[in-house]
Amino acid sequence: MVVSKTDVEAQKPSEEIPHDHLYKVTGLSSTNLEKLAQEPGSDFEAAIAATGYGWFNVILMLCSLPAFWSSVSVTSAPSFIFTRAQCDLKLRLLDMGTVNAITYMGMITSAMIWGFLSDTLGRKCILVWGFFCAGLVEVAAAFSQNYTMLLITRFCSGFLFNGPFAVLISYLAEMHRTDLRARVLLLTCLFYTFANTTLPLLAWAIITKDLDFQFFDNSIVIHSWNVFLLTTAMVPLLTGVAFLFLPESPKFLMSRGRNDEALLVFRWIYSLNTGKPPESYSVTKLEEEKTKQRGRGLEALRGGRAQMAPLFKPPYLAWLVLICLTHMGCMFGSNTIRLWYPQLAAMMGPEGNETLCSAIAPGPVPVEEVACTPIQTDMLTYLQSAFVGAGSVLSYGIGGALINKCGKRIVAGVCGVFSAAFIMVLPFTGTKALTLVAIFTTGLALTSLCSAALSSIAVDLFPTSLRVMALATFLMNGRLGTIMGTVIFPALMDFGCLPPFITIAVVLIICGLACFFLPNTTLKKLE
Repeated sequence: MVVSKTDVEAQKPSEEIPHDHLYKVTGLSSTNLEKLAQEPGSDFEAAIAATGYGWFNVILMLCSLPAFWSSVSVTSAPSFIFTRAQCDLKLRLLDMGTVNAITYMGMITSAMIWGFLSDTLGRKCILVWGFFCAGLVEVAAAFSQNYTMLLITRFCSGFLFNGPFAVLISYLAEMHRTDLRARVLLLTCLFYTFANTTLPLLAWAIITKDLDFQFFDNSIVIHSWNVFLLTTAMVPLLTGVAFLFLPESPKFLMSRGRNDEALLVFRWIYSLNTGKPPESYSVTKLEEEKTKQRGRGLEALRGGRAQMAPLFKPPYLAWLVLICLTHMGCMFGSNTIRLWYPQLAAMMGPEGNETLCSAIAPGPVPVEEVACTPIQTDMLTYLQSAFVGAGSVLSYGIGGALINKCGKRIVAGVCGVFSAAFIMVLPFTGTKALTLVAIFTTGLALTSLCSAALSSIAVDLFPTSLRVMALATFLMNGRLGTIMGTVIFPALMDFGCLPPFITIAVVLIICGLACFFLPNTTLKKLE
């Protein structure tokens, strides 16, 4: 008698896993497992909404605060040290402008690299190592003994800092549900306000002191401005350590087919927000965003080139070009005025005895060889900068309330146009410091609100696999606009007082009008 293989298989009893074993391993009975297999998985928006809003979101925002503070200190700290460092480092005006611009050059150089790494390797590792390494370079910059060392360290600082900060914006968006996302991104800009307010006060508390420390037979001399830079360097170091305790973005994990890991993250966030056990999280299954799990490490990098290709093809290419050019114009106006203000306030004097035009475009004076004398500043000079930074609080509060009602592109466009009007009237102000501060504050607040709305639009425009790459390009163009502004502004001063401000106003008007042509992404779900 011939026994077929099929008969043998039919006679062989099938191995069944006991129900109690299934329950111990999964926490579900076999019946529930069968139902779970048949149920469609929840998408990201449903999963993140089910986690609620609570302690995790508060902790996330607290960890983000030093990151936003660092973004201001990395770019703005040099503008505060020049009053003292110009003699210690023998800096000319051109050297000062170069130091301001070189940080942005480092950011531009690394934009595409960081975007590629984050969209292929993940968010958390970039946040931790990026901020920490940027902090180490900031420490090296604080010990600068000559112009060359300061220039190199500022470039490296910008190179390293650009990536993790672009990742942070994407990370914040991916950790909040749809109806909160735009408001959270907008309200985080209050952190900019906090930084722009406290940084001048920190500069006043340290730089105005006569501090000199000699080490190694005077081969290393530390002045008050070195101490100021060292103090600001501690903040990105703290940020890198803080993000060690936060999870990977669940949206990124889902986009890589790592749903099991994403579900664990959702459960942890839910438990932290509600105080309930992770097992009570209502979502038990996530939809498959990728049919095949992407690799990690080198395998992920090999596939990154194909992954990035759609960003430079329709329809994403047109959106990318439009929003990047718009942001470039916004930053051309905003950061040029912001970076020049500390020097302008010092040149005008604490009592405002000179008009703005007489301070920035004085008449010809005889050139004499005199010993270098640092510009003397007092508390009132730095308080003016602090007031300018604090003035954005009201505008961000109003913007946060209106952005979902009026729409992001409407808020961005209106703010861009109105900021141009305030910048245009600056040359016509008198010698009253209060009037000048009020106009500066309003103009910068509106441009900052325009930039924040554009950032929120950029987050929603692109899918997860392209988001950080797109944001890195978006920020790179904004910084390119800043470099152009810092170079063009002093060059136009040779033609008089009006040309620099007219140029900035025209650029901001064009930027504001361009916002109305952007896609409507208000309350749009993340792809």
